[in-house]
Amino acid sequence: MSSDAGSPPRGAGLPAGARKMSLGDRREAARDVFGVSPEDWYATGGSPDVMEISDIMIETAIGCAPIPLGIADGFLIDGEEVSIPMAVEEPSVIAAASFAARLVGRDGGFTTWAAEPLMRAQIFLENVDAAGEARLGRCGDSVRAALAPSLRSMARRGGGYRGLSVARLPETGAVRVEVTIDVRDAMGANLLNTAAELIRPLLENESGGKSLIAILTNDARERLASASFALPVDRLSTGLPAGMGAAEAARRIVAASAIAQEDPGRAVTHNKGIMNGISSLGLATMNDTRALEAAAHAWAARSGRYRGLSQFTEEDGMLRGQLTLPLALATVGGAVGFHPASRASLKILGNPNAQRLARIAAALGLAQNFAAVRALVTSGIQHGHMRFHAARLAWNAGARGEEARRVATALADAGIMDDAAVVAALRRVREEQP
Repeated sequence: MSSDAGSPPRGAGLPAGARKMSLGDRREAARDVFGVSPEDWYATGGSPDVMEISDIMIETAIGCAPIPLGIADGFLIDGEEVSIPMAVEEPSVIAAASFAARLVGRDGGFTTWAAEPLMRAQIFLENVDAAGEARLGRCGDSVRAALAPSLRSMARRGGGYRGLSVARLPETGAVRVEVTIDVRDAMGANLLNTAAELIRPLLENESGGKSLIAILTNDARERLASASFALPVDRLSTGLPAGMGAAEAARRIVAASAIAQEDPGRAVTHNKGIMNGISSLGLATMNDTRALEAAAHAWAARSGRYRGLSQFTEEDGMLRGQLTLPLALATVGGAVGFHPASRASLKILGNPNAQRLARIAAALGLAQNFAAVRALVTSGIQHGHMRFHAARLAWNAGARGEEARRVATALADAGIMDDAAVVAALRRVREEQP
């Protein structure tokens, strides 16, 4: 079967040795092989410095994929005004976060806390008998001594080794050794992986077993962060459908929260809304968004049943929101602080340490969730989404700048989003222009 017109042949790929090519030659080869249009290919480029950084950060780079970067404003977090950079492609995310922030900010804003930045390395050992397992439980001092040289600089900053635990897995019989390290302002992946591999021979010698895996765990359950808010129910009265009052809106928000605790299918989408904010901040600061999301979902399922991460309650005329989850965010190390976009985002945030960044992220996640749930149980979620979708349709039809915004408004107001409506709206807008 022949390939579609304009598409590369099946099995097309970069030439052998592409990894060793210069970035310029690799980009040229990729463009030729995959037949990307000049307009689309241009969008994968960047300034010479950013392109060079991309080539350093990953293997076989062919450019960069710019993600829209915006700022959610209006946040009051622990009494401090904060502007939050967010890198995200989904319409309405930043607008929703800013709306919730301004609403909550009128009554004291968000209150947050974050635990110490503790992370764990895991070493799994096979063929360990009961005596070997017991010896592992007594080797904490030896492990501390073995890790001391590699953790010296971390210890000077107040971090370092914090303890060791041993457990036998009931199904496989493997023995798990976990080493806890305070990683301070780092996410800690490289440090933890190095530590795990460094002590692997020591643990094999102590246990008489053989190491199978030595790597960090991303579940980060000790590295919790939390945010909460309380606002008078009357604050919910703005923008409600006809016939719905603030008390009913609050009741519906609380009911939706309870359903997310009960129904796993709803909980997944509920939690995705939380991560809309947290992952966008993570990406803007070049943190590991995959690790953040994996840890959050593991935490949501910690009881053995997947549940919503946030909760909303109403009492004595006050609506309260609360969110707690693991947030292993860093302000140094890896891509964080290395990529110029990360440095810019951290500067916007006021150059926080890792714990402060986690607290900001928790507040952002709760704001994002509050805005989504409020919209979902009142006017519906599509009302806001469709206005942004209309802007994309207008752009595809050839509208640019203010013209695109006017066409989008006309489409959203009419509630019709097909191609004919876009063309007609664009024609009317152009006819109205002087």
